[in-house]
Amino acid sequence: MGLTKMECALVLALTIAVGVLLSMFVNGCTTNSHEVKKIETSLEAKGQVGTRTVGITPNNELVLQEEQTAADELRVQESVNEQLLGVYESERFELKRCRMDLADPRLGGNGVIPPISEIDGMKAPETIREEIGLAEDGEVKVVKRSYYTDKLNLERTYEKSLQRMTTAISRHKEECEFRMAQARRAAGLPSQRYSGSGYFTNDGVWVQTRRVETSLDDAFAIQAKQGR
Repeated sequence: MGLTKMECALVLALTIAVGVLLSMFVNGCTTNSHEVKKIETSLEAKGQVGTRTVGITPNNELVLQEEQTAADELRVQESVNEQLLGVYESERFELKRCRMDLADPRLGGNGVIPPISEIDGMKAPETIREEIGLAEDGEVKVVKRSYYTDKLNLERTYEKSLQRMTTAISRHKEECEFRMAQARRAAGLPSQRYSGSGYFTNDGVWVQTRRVETSLDDAFAIQAKQGR
């Protein structure tokens, strides 16, 4: 039994629709997210704001545009993270020192030092592919590769984690130092740690009259010396 014209048209339409869907599915499966794409950078410049250019795109859109090489972008991001890590480690050291002092029985502590969060595991490991084989120049080489976008995204995520952890550590440090100041005054010490002092002789030689406090032992030793 033959199909009517309407039925044939319906079958044809369904066939085309299925073909389009299959084509979209296949293309979606084979798309390489790490493929380098061409981007539009041309701009009719109208002014400058710092490192950004105010201009009009070929689509007649007014934009702020900033350009940087991929290498520089990653280099800057890694540099930012190194600085943030330095700040975090400094704040963490000061918090640990404060908690150690506050736990000392001489300041009314019980000898128990509360733990401090670690940053181990906060930075996800980079996925590196390694190949060993014959290169174009005829030499056997080991080639290690990682995707640039993956690396950049890891570093940006790491920056946010460092900022979050540094903020938390700094807050705990402020609270600890406030309580430590009260405990020091109750023990007869100044609220802040002793700083070093001294003077230069006429020959330019530094003479120390009081050492820097590096521990509570120093604090009580300085206190005892000043009390005599």
